[in-house]
Amino acid sequence: MIDEQTMTKVDQSALFARVEQSARADGKEAYFRLHRYRFAAMLQAMGPANGARVLEVGVTPGHFTELLVGAGFQVSGADLDPFTRKALWDRLGVEVRQVNLEREPLPYPDTSFDWVVFSEVIEHMVYSPLPILREFYRVLRPGGRVLITTPNELYLKSRARAILRMLLWQSLSTREEFRHQMLLEGEARYTTHSRTYTMEELTWLVEQAGFRIESRRFEAPWERVGLEAGRLLRAPHRVLAKALFFALTAAIPPTRSMLLVVGRRPLN
Repeated sequence: MIDEQTMTKVDQSALFARVEQSARADGKEAYFRLHRYRFAAMLQAMGPANGARVLEVGVTPGHFTELLVGAGFQVSGADLDPFTRKALWDRLGVEVRQVNLEREPLPYPDTSFDWVVFSEVIEHMVYSPLPILREFYRVLRPGGRVLITTPNELYLKSRARAILRMLLWQSLSTREEFRHQMLLEGEARYTTHSRTYTMEELTWLVEQAGFRIESRRFEAPWERVGLEAGRLLRAPHRVLAKALFFALTAAIPPTRSMLLVVGRRPLN
């Protein structure tokens, strides 16, 4: 573990390399490649670990869990299915408890944690996430923080796709997407998005749960995937198109792919 006040770029690079190697050995290299910039943005938002107690809600497949442990945080987890990845939790020394967020409270006492991490989960909730956010408030100590990331409803690529389908007089969902969602039953429904949020909507929800907004950022993790230097020779047209798209979202932050919000529980 890393106990310094801050992680240097060299430290973080080495940590990400270790987790990438772990993901490759686990057959999940593609998933880590797709999400590594999201993970980096989250670690940056959390700052120095200083031994802080973190509850990560929705831990599967465990890459960010491993990054948190490696960065020096004391990590606990809550997940709908804590059993499939049990070998990883045992290796990391992380207890992951089973919970269905929409049916039961978090199985932890009041004021147990310094951070709650809720990344790429809120969009999967079928009902209003407000009761869940209030549970986060309960288990956080006064002054503790919640970190939420979720796809941006106003993401340029998603908006352009929706406009094109409307102009073609088509459903906003493809036939395959519609049929896939309609065939999901029981807890399988949580494998697909129920809805996405704008920054205004997300911050309103966090404030309604009692938090004060400490930071809100539009991040671009998905736009960076595919811009690796080695791909320029293999697929130059794709890299150039991706670079143009990245430049557009870089110039207009509200069109970026991900929302990142940090809320703080007031001291009083």
